[in-house]
Amino acid sequence: MQSSPARSRTRKSVWLAGSALVIGLVSGVPAWAADAEAGSVKIDPENADYGTRVEELVVTGAYLSTAAAPVKASLEATQPQSIIDRQAIDQFIPTTADYTQVVNLSPSVSGTSFNGPGLGEAKSTLRGFKDGEYNITYDGIPWGDANGPTHHSTSFFPSSTIGAVVVDRGPGAASQLGVASFGGSINLFSPEVSLDRGGSQLVTLGSWNTFLAVTKLNTGEIEQLNGARALFNFQELKTDGYLSYAAARADNQLVRAVFPIAGSWKLTVLGTWNYTKVHTNDNSGATLDQVALFGKNFALNNDPSTPNFYGYNLVTKHTYFNYAKLTGDVTPSLKLENTIYSYYYKNNTESALDPTLSPSDIAAKKGLQITQVPGGKPVVNGHIPGYTKLNVYKIYGDILHLDQTVPFGTIKAGVWWERAETGPRARYDYDATLGRTASGWTVDYRQKVLAGVPQYVEYLQYSGWDQVEPFIDVEWNVTPQLTVTPGLKYVSEKLSVDADINQKSRLPFHGSKTFTKTLYFLTANYKLQDNLALYGQYATGFLLPDISATQAVNPNLNDLEPQESTNYQAGLVYHGGKLTVDADAYYIDFTNKIQSVTVGTENVSFNLGGARYKGIEGAVTYAATDTLFVFANGSINSAEAQGASTTIGGVPVVIAGGKQIAGAPKSTAALGVLFRNDDWSISLSDKYTGEQWAAEGEPAAYRIDPYHSADLSVVYRFGAYRLEGAIYNLFDSQQATSIKPGKTVPYDQYYFQPERNAQVSVKVNF
Repeated sequence: MQSSPARSRTRKSVWLAGSALVIGLVSGVPAWAADAEAGSVKIDPENADYGTRVEELVVTGAYLSTAAAPVKASLEATQPQSIIDRQAIDQFIPTTADYTQVVNLSPSVSGTSFNGPGLGEAKSTLRGFKDGEYNITYDGIPWGDANGPTHHSTSFFPSSTIGAVVVDRGPGAASQLGVASFGGSINLFSPEVSLDRGGSQLVTLGSWNTFLAVTKLNTGEIEQLNGARALFNFQELKTDGYLSYAAARADNQLVRAVFPIAGSWKLTVLGTWNYTKVHTNDNSGATLDQVALFGKNFALNNDPSTPNFYGYNLVTKHTYFNYAKLTGDVTPSLKLENTIYSYYYKNNTESALDPTLSPSDIAAKKGLQITQVPGGKPVVNGHIPGYTKLNVYKIYGDILHLDQTVPFGTIKAGVWWERAETGPRARYDYDATLGRTASGWTVDYRQKVLAGVPQYVEYLQYSGWDQVEPFIDVEWNVTPQLTVTPGLKYVSEKLSVDADINQKSRLPFHGSKTFTKTLYFLTANYKLQDNLALYGQYATGFLLPDISATQAVNPNLNDLEPQESTNYQAGLVYHGGKLTVDADAYYIDFTNKIQSVTVGTENVSFNLGGARYKGIEGAVTYAATDTLFVFANGSINSAEAQGASTTIGGVPVVIAGGKQIAGAPKSTAALGVLFRNDDWSISLSDKYTGEQWAAEGEPAAYRIDPYHSADLSVVYRFGAYRLEGAIYNLFDSQQATSIKPGKTVPYDQYYFQPERNAQVSVKVNF
């Protein structure tokens, strides 16, 4: 495997600087103490800094199987869900990971980080719904890109900033927020703020020269500030990465504070700031020719005569995510929660144009043509075409929840308001070989001649949305055992684009459209026994077009309708003395799918067809003894395209039905064993992802075989110390997990499981 280039001297560690600021607040105090006890499920003191908010969802007695289950569901559930607490994250997930590795513990979820766990961006698939077709929230706040509700897994919330995760495989109730509700929600929870002073220092060393340091500091209750308390979390990550020359670094700082005001009223504030830098091409992925020559980990190299030179390919990002949440009792029967928030994303990318060129392509100067004079002929001089890309957005909003207790139950109402401002989004062509000059970037005039548009400008665009979503759920306690909750939500979102040079068309476009929809929800939970519950759900879902629908010479934004879904689900949850079981079946009808077709030289978007999703899911944990637990979960997932046909601009369009949609595994499974006593925790687990296809219609050339990834983790605790050694992908499976079709088959790009890798961690509590 090729190594990364030498880096300049590392700046002083962020976590040490943070420690210097607040060490006086936390020195000389005992190890962690739990915030509270959720029902009778005790929280591990070692993980008490991550709090009890998610544990409180597991309404159960002191059942061993429930406490140890890495994936569990609540007896109060009204839709299929997987609760993954911090204890499970610490045992089964690499310390360097992001949320995509955490949610892989859940059935029906799949995804792989190609540069190593948390060392490069990854995407998760949920029941066949791709990223952008389900919501991700952090402390109840939906977040995602402003040009479409997709997510960057390494840009906001590393593992140390996640206290627990709840994967909701369904639209939920009307109060469950997000613009892509029909695919479900991945709900991340921040670490809780401890009532006691203390701290911890974690250091991890791993494969590919990976180094991670996490410093956590809790002030405990500060008497002079009416019992206010704060948590500081500082993380620093550096790695060469599994992929060749794909070195990365990331720094994160988080502050979360709770301020008691009076009575039940309190104010919670959170701020997190992230800085990431990684050498990667903007269109990364290796062709089979490149794999044959350089190996499955090929990404970049140190040869300036090729587009894969690491010096031509660099992505730098800066983000922040902040909120302030006020909660309290307006009256004894009326509770209020109001959250104002904002988050920011800035991406500066430098990339070579085409990383798929083979050595023979480069020798023939294919794809290396530079036009030096506007309107002139291409000059085959062997220079590398490149571009810079800038994407900046800021999103801010307000979420109001009001819960009114009434004789028959609870009325839960509120409103979500949000505004997104994107801009500039810009891309400029340049000669990567010559790079920067004293006057700026050297210009590469590869683009077609358009009056009034500089040929090196591919797009310069501003966009955004304004949305409001009032909602109401009526939680009706029909009997002590049966709760029925009808809900209603109204969605109004104005999507706007303001571009002097629009993406793809390179023509001006200034337009907007307001989309509206009323969504209906009905859930029920019936307790057959105190430890056995049945649930059912009917819900409608809604997903707007994103700004790519406007990227055409003649955008037809006004002709597009939202994508919609109708969801039917039913399941059960059982918490026994030694056995925990949850299982469900689902059926989802997805219509109005946005498709695109080329008419002449024009890309046209339109609504046609959709898909039907159906399947069964389940999870079980069995306590063989007080210290030995066996667990398994799995799913069978059908996501078949609906056949349809039409004519667009005289071009016939036929959608083949009855085939699994692209990127949707037909099954998932996980199996494992956990031994845990006062000193040791040893786990062996395996995640299986079933067959899938990388292109529509199940073409044989794009079939992706099933693959496994087995992990072994050994933890030893003594006093204030925690030692861990772990091997991930134990059996060194390096199968393809994704294929991106290219212009022709030789230029298809492949992505593989990272090789077997290891991490060793030391954590001390003080």
